[in-house]
Amino acid sequence: MMLLEKISACWDYFIKAKLPEKSKSSPKCRFPLLQLPRVVLLECIENLDVLEIIQFSLLSKRAKSIAKLIRWSPLNIRLLHAVDGSFLICLRLSTDPGVIWFIAYSNQKKSSGYPYFQSSLFGPKVNHFLFQWCDGSVIEDIKQMVGHICEVFCSSINGIDIVEQSLIEWIIKFQPTIPHVWIMKGVITSSESLDHTLKNLKVTEHLGLQSTAIDERFEITNPISSRFITIDGSNWITLPSILNGNNSVIVLNDSMLTPMDINTILKEWQKGSKLQNLEYMRIYTTTLLDAESYITEAFKDLNFTDDVGNDERPTTVERDDERTQTLPETDMVFNLIRSDGMILSIFGHYDVFEDEKIDMLLHLQVWRPQV
Repeated sequence: MMLLEKISACWDYFIKAKLPEKSKSSPKCRFPLLQLPRVVLLECIENLDVLEIIQFSLLSKRAKSIAKLIRWSPLNIRLLHAVDGSFLICLRLSTDPGVIWFIAYSNQKKSSGYPYFQSSLFGPKVNHFLFQWCDGSVIEDIKQMVGHICEVFCSSINGIDIVEQSLIEWIIKFQPTIPHVWIMKGVITSSESLDHTLKNLKVTEHLGLQSTAIDERFEITNPISSRFITIDGSNWITLPSILNGNNSVIVLNDSMLTPMDINTILKEWQKGSKLQNLEYMRIYTTTLLDAESYITEAFKDLNFTDDVGNDERPTTVERDDERTQTLPETDMVFNLIRSDGMILSIFGHYDVFEDEKIDMLLHLQVWRPQV
């Protein structure tokens, strides 16, 4: 039972035990929490969990101002779009890594039971849910709730899944610098919209962008500043954009980079003047060249080393502070060595189709041998 419920239950018990029974029409006695002395009230609030703090702060303007007096640990706040179409606000504390709090919104099934709590265990971790129902726009309710939470906890948004254009405009105005952004398929519907987003929204850690409906002639030459980028339909990403960037992880699906572009990337990395922060790059592209011609052109004038112990090469790449990507196993790896001892391993595979098109997948992994 949560703390507010305990206080209320104790108060009800006290009233029933000490006072004469009243008629059924008499109002219920409630614990006068806001009438407590400030020192006692603040101590009570400090012992609430995250969802209880939020509920308390929503009671009134005074409750909100009282909640803001306490120096809470910064919250990790993420707006997530679930597979079933529901929206979640995900809340975490660095001081309590085994617990996640969720506020889930739905307008599919109205029930008198809303709002209600539910908890679930996953091994040593526990998830606490507050389920909310709204009869209007779920997204508008989430915007208001997130703004409220950020204000109460003096915290910023850590990540957001963007499912419609209005969320892009909202986050640009509310918090134009944000660590993690994932833009869903079809949200970007024009090259002007894409250009506006890239120029006005600074994503520091991971920018994920699903397929967009933009002019095929649109290209960018400026780098994307995110440490990690995942781009579907990445035909608009050009060689200068990659070479002039400081990205650590680059994932390009449906890329239009040519074998000559890849050759330039490899040479510039080996020189050490470009791509100094690169840890991993994956390029998925389609070509009419046969595999041998493609590889010959991509690896032209490069001196590969075969005597490096590939058994030392890491099998995973860190995607962010929570997830890692396991790389595929392969027997054939080409290695480039830079003057500082860093190694770039190139491996991949291809598929040939009846129309003679070849789907080419290349992995470029940078690593340092054990001393």
